[in-house]
Amino acid sequence: MPYPDSEYPSILRGRDKRESQGLLALAPELLEMLRRGADAVSALEAECDEHGIDCYPARYWWQDADRLIAKTEGRPDANA
Repeated sequence: MPYPDSEYPSILRGRDKRESQGLLALAPELLEMLRRGADAVSALEAECDEHGIDCYPARYWWQDADRLIAKTEGRPDANA
């Protein structure tokens, strides 16, 4: 083979590599959007608590978002 196996040209490998590069390039923006979303859901949760509304879907989303943010930042998971 003229190429090492990991570099052998293929449509699938090329597509995966482009997708990976695109995700890596967008990662800082995606993380910032996740942080803003977590802040918004946290504020919504406070409103729900104030009005006695059960916002359990928002609470679970916020916990998941917080876990992912912590993992991305390399800090321990606060929800573990």
